[in-house]
Amino acid sequence: MEKTDALILAGGTLSEDLKKYSSGHDNRAMLKIGDKRMIEYVVDALRGTPEIGEIVVVGLKQPLEEVLGGRVDAVLESKPGMLDNLKMGVERFKNKKRMLVATCDIPLVKPEMIEGFLRACKKEQADLYYPIVEKKLNDQKFPETKRTYFRLKEGVFTGGNVFLLNPAALLENWGYIDRILAARKKPWKIVGMLGFGFIVGFLLHRLSIPVIEQKVERITGCKGKPVMTQYPEIGVDVDKESDYLLVKKVLE
Repeated sequence: MEKTDALILAGGTLSEDLKKYSSGHDNRAMLKIGDKRMIEYVVDALRGTPEIGEIVVVGLKQPLEEVLGGRVDAVLESKPGMLDNLKMGVERFKNKKRMLVATCDIPLVKPEMIEGFLRACKKEQADLYYPIVEKKLNDQKFPETKRTYFRLKEGVFTGGNVFLLNPAALLENWGYIDRILAARKKPWKIVGMLGFGFIVGFLLHRLSIPVIEQKVERITGCKGKPVMTQYPEIGVDVDKESDYLLVKKVLE
């Protein structure tokens, strides 16, 4: 069985309210939580997933290589923009059928969660798989977290920070894909790109997952597939102090 290679996006700086926890590093990936840097939790989760093959990190090359050592296969020097870093990683794996992309700021992720997501993705064919979590699951496990939610016919959901994608298909349709990915935390912007009718449907909570899939494929040429996951940890990213205190409490 061909393994799935993984890319970790590790660029970006800490928000002002997180810099007091930075231990001399303002890079997000290097934020220390417990006895490890934040990115180490993500690397360990991927390394513990049997289906994952090569792991490549895009970030600050020197400090990341010092921290991660031989646990990853390569560290690529990051560019200023997240989407530029994503494209760099996607181009590295352009000859592969699929690759996994994860952000460096989801320290609660575990191997079984990665495995569960990959298993769910195998049920249908698509170019881009994106995890969604029902609000009730997130509220049950992490009631104190504040997340961005969107309401569809099927329910109320939030998104995750792990993606499975077809590198060649993404590169072929990059012009539109980068706009959607740039707005990934603002679902109303994505809906706006899809037309006035979608704006009305979104506001009236009449949109359904199949209708969105069909519209996205018609416009971009890529077949996208939201994948429901039972693991809200995939969506708990450390953006602000309250997130940091939550994951620190959970991990300790």
